[in-house]
Amino acid sequence: MSKEKSKKSHSSNNLKVSTRLTISTVMSIVIPVLVLLIFSSVILYNAASVFNFTTVTTNSYSMLNQVQWSQTISSIGDELISSDTDSHKKEMLSEFTSPLESLGSMIYIEHNGKEFYSSKNSKGIIEAAQSIVELNNNGENINYFGENGLVIVSHAKKNRDTYTILIVNRTYSVKDATSKSSRQNFYSMIIGRTGILFLVIALIFVLSIILLSCITSRTITKPLKELSEGANEIANGNLDHTIDYESTNEIGTTVSAFNDMARQLKKSIDTQNSIEESRQQVINGVAHDLRTPLTSIKGYVEGIRDGIANTPEKQERYLQTIYSSALDMEKLLDELLSLSRLETGNIELNMEPIYIVAFLRDYAEETAFQLEKSGFKLKYELPNDTDIEVMLDCDRFVRVLSNIVSNSVKYAKKNIAGEILLSLENYKKSVIISIKDNGIGIDQKNLSHIFETFYRADTARTRVREGSGIGLSVCKQIVELHDGQIWAFSEPDRGTTIFISLNKIEHNENEKGK
Repeated sequence: MSKEKSKKSHSSNNLKVSTRLTISTVMSIVIPVLVLLIFSSVILYNAASVFNFTTVTTNSYSMLNQVQWSQTISSIGDELISSDTDSHKKEMLSEFTSPLESLGSMIYIEHNGKEFYSSKNSKGIIEAAQSIVELNNNGENINYFGENGLVIVSHAKKNRDTYTILIVNRTYSVKDATSKSSRQNFYSMIIGRTGILFLVIALIFVLSIILLSCITSRTITKPLKELSEGANEIANGNLDHTIDYESTNEIGTTVSAFNDMARQLKKSIDTQNSIEESRQQVINGVAHDLRTPLTSIKGYVEGIRDGIANTPEKQERYLQTIYSSALDMEKLLDELLSLSRLETGNIELNMEPIYIVAFLRDYAEETAFQLEKSGFKLKYELPNDTDIEVMLDCDRFVRVLSNIVSNSVKYAKKNIAGEILLSLENYKKSVIISIKDNGIGIDQKNLSHIFETFYRADTARTRVREGSGIGLSVCKQIVELHDGQIWAFSEPDRGTTIFISLNKIEHNENEKGK
């Protein structure tokens, strides 16, 4: 049952605000109107009893008394022309005639010219009526309220049945007939009782509107209040705050967007803090890396100047060290300059169609010769299909390959011969170049960050040539400028593989035939 209740509640929450307002407006009209109709029907049905019209209560004339007599005569006529049996009609008539007779009234009823009911001797009743007012036999109704008594003659007809009703009261008085108080009492009673009923209806009308407005207002203001409180929490720095409101309406969509915004803001701030922390660490490291070769250059220059290098061999060694330190500084500055240009978009590629297999073979053979001096072996496995073309900026792409190979050399295992394997896989619309080494590998927690600017998994450093954390970021941006992709796979102590995907130049069949 709780699940069904939850579903119903959730379904009602999904109503749009405009729909809620429309329903509230319609219901605030419909409900009071229905109540008014029900009350009106009840009042009309029971009007006679509500306003005391059904029974004659006095022998003194007033507007109310006249209405009472009219209502009583009408009720007697309705009973006479009903489909009941005569015995049942006479039994029912006693309910109307008894109160009248208790006030001294005499009643005589004829049915098709024959006596049907008489409270006393019919002849005496007729004579008493004639002594008050002249009766006629032309079938007209008489309603006489005079100082000498009351005479009422009424007729009720249905099909072939005709009933004549005669009521006589000699004790009836009309002393209040011309009195204002009589009319005022009547009006006061009617207006008073009617006013109470309409006051009740008006109160129900107002309460219905207030209740519906409160319900509708609560369904709108409650989530808005939660949204406002959530905004204050975010403004106060609580980015973990989540507004608990599920709905598909406008408010629910706004709340969902707000929660997403808070999550994205937190993620952005966390990322920014992480990048800033990493950037600060690398800046500190770069400063250290620049200071190291500068200190070396300064020391060896002072050695030459002070005559410490007093032999040609020692001078040659000093100069070579100075030169190597200068190269380290140049390399670092070159990486920083390249990164700056790439990040600001101030670099243009010199793209041209290149046979990628031949390009990689030439690079591998030249680089393998250089790596042999460091005890490294570079092998390559390339397909025999030599007509695979891609669009390349050769100088920039050589920079990418060199940075990757350089990283493999830097992070080689100690006491184990380093190996690098360069290979290429040919696919329908692209090629994937892989550079695999047998180095120390990278932890999974660091693997997804290695292409970020200034990121370096191993923060320990002594020289620039051991890595600045910029090289792979430069690789990523250059590859993406080639509309390619770069990613890595690695396992600790089992080496790292860098993959580069490039789009092939597509040739149609006619071009291939030529």
